[in-house]
Amino acid sequence: MRKVLENCSLSDEERMDALESQLKETRFLAEEADRKYDEVARNLAVVQDDLEHAETGQSKIVELEEELRVVGNNLKSLEVSEEKISAGQREA
Repeated sequence: MRKVLENCSLSDEERMDALESQLKETRFLAEEADRKYDEVARNLAVVQDDLEHAETGQSKIVELEEELRVVGNNLKSLEVSEEKISAGQREA
């Protein structure tokens, strides 16, 4: 009976050692996954910030293009007015 109990005890100890080893490996993997998650979260924040700046820049470009169109139209109007004045002066 003692031999049977010793064998069971030895078997249980081997099993505990294997489980402890698996636990260490699992903890290591979990810590590694946490580090990778933190890195990805930081990278995501940077990308989101870059995207926000790009969107702001894009809207600024649209505003400047519209302003450029207005200035161009004003310039054309001034040129037409100048041509009319020059034509009027030539006639006079």
